[in-house]
Amino acid sequence: MMSSINRRTLIKAEILIVTIVLAFCSIVYELLLANTLALVTGNYIWWQSLTIGVYIGGLGLGAYWSDKLKDTYKSIINIEIALSFLGAFSVFYVYMLHGSYKYMDNLFYYTGDFHSALYLQNLFVLKVIFFIMVQTLTFFIGLLSGFEIPLMVRIAEDRLGEGEDSEYQIFGINYIGTLVGTTLFAYLLLPKLDVIKTSVVVAMLNLLVCLYFIVKYLKNNKRFYYIASSVVVVFGFLIGFNENRITQTYLKLFYYMPKILAQNNKDLDGLYQRIDKLPPIERSKSLYQYLDIFSYPYFDKGEYVDSTILTLDTNFQFNTATEFFYHQAFAHASIAMNEKVPKKILLLGGGDGLLLRELVKYDEIESIDFIELDEKMLDLARGRFAYLNKNALDNPKVHTQVNDGFYYLRNTENKYDAIFIDFPYPNSYDLARLYSVEFYTYVNKALNPGGFVVLDAPFFDKENDLKDNIRGRIMVTTVFNERHILNNSVLASTFYYAGFKTIFPYRIADESFLFLKKESGAIDYEFMNKSDLSRLSPETILEMNNIKNQNFPYEISLKHINSIFKPAVVKRNEF
Repeated sequence: MMSSINRRTLIKAEILIVTIVLAFCSIVYELLLANTLALVTGNYIWWQSLTIGVYIGGLGLGAYWSDKLKDTYKSIINIEIALSFLGAFSVFYVYMLHGSYKYMDNLFYYTGDFHSALYLQNLFVLKVIFFIMVQTLTFFIGLLSGFEIPLMVRIAEDRLGEGEDSEYQIFGINYIGTLVGTTLFAYLLLPKLDVIKTSVVVAMLNLLVCLYFIVKYLKNNKRFYYIASSVVVVFGFLIGFNENRITQTYLKLFYYMPKILAQNNKDLDGLYQRIDKLPPIERSKSLYQYLDIFSYPYFDKGEYVDSTILTLDTNFQFNTATEFFYHQAFAHASIAMNEKVPKKILLLGGGDGLLLRELVKYDEIESIDFIELDEKMLDLARGRFAYLNKNALDNPKVHTQVNDGFYYLRNTENKYDAIFIDFPYPNSYDLARLYSVEFYTYVNKALNPGGFVVLDAPFFDKENDLKDNIRGRIMVTTVFNERHILNNSVLASTFYYAGFKTIFPYRIADESFLFLKKESGAIDYEFMNKSDLSRLSPETILEMNNIKNQNFPYEISLKHINSIFKPAVVKRNEF
């Protein structure tokens, strides 16, 4: 017969195991919501911070109100059933809600006057509705999770007696469960299962805890709870089995609808059916980002041409029909401005190999150290897009290394005549550090005297019509406002105080770039007449002739510096 001590030890172990599982599930739900919202909206900083805050607020209220739950065991069973249902539903709900939001927003945008007060009013209402509905789910998951630990403490007191120290152990193991959840989410669940399957798997884990309590502690009415649990299981498996359908429906609405309406905003009959019949989006997941590839005809010079589009975390990367503008401006315009071809080059980012394609055209360039963080991008460059980059990665001048650009520059002793930086825009803290004064101090250190740096960055020029490319569609801002000046000032001040005394912004075909040098000096606008333009298309040459007419207002000030210790990169709150 089991001794009293062994029995108590077994009960305590059961309670602690259940607690760690509950903590694991709870934090994974929160991470799923924050990660999914950040991805679909394009603003990691704002949405992750807000979602975590709402979740913790719900967690606190749940703990505060837990004393109102009188029947401990029935309450924990009800909570676990509700949490498993909401958890399985969470990512599907975000996709459905944001897809509906984008559907309505695109209809308002393309079928009306987006300058009008009515459009802005409708957009504001849509944002408010989306915000309330999505954060309501976050709040309720936090609220229900907040009930769990106080209930587990009561269960421990009931099973072990009030004299035990199990209360402190439960709180401690709760934090350990949170640690396990955050670690496994980053290194296992998200990379291997993605968000929808993760939500279902974790929901089923929650439901197992529920069944444990039903079997072991519930005295009556078990049939009702078994039926409720079965409903949750069926619901979860339906979502899991339809993961691809759910994801494709959302992605098609997100990518195809703006393009269809931009071409024809009058014929709205059967719009959703037309979108649904279009080819699926090719989505793949690397350790760092989602890579989406899809094809859509591009209207150019009065006719449609085939084009393939790549996006990273739903942010536009390139269109095969227009990418030559961007990469020619990046490579050749900067070298022409320098009036001397560099011999030794460092390229950070640009994993698609398209910028490399342009650089290897120069016989004078002796070597290119190519640093790319995402190995998946390199696989695409060597495979799917090798025809586009002309197998540039296999050029003997190119030395490819999978590494983080920040850490590479911090540790390298190499010196370069030119540094090309092709990074995503700073919509997260991790990316913001790549636009920081600390990072550009390392860039400065790695640059030879007389060398130059060129990067693409969101830098705004003052025109009557200012075009902002916002997540795949062009918004026209008729007034150059303080937000644009602040954005420019943050970047320019950061580069200046990192040691770059020449800061020259330029724009080619709605893409903005910055040309930087350590030495003070002016750009000779006659560089076009002094350069070999044979590597450039006529369209790019035409665009480059407009550089001398561009005006980029900004202010150099210490208060504008973007630092890893005090981020100041301007990013609007997108939905």
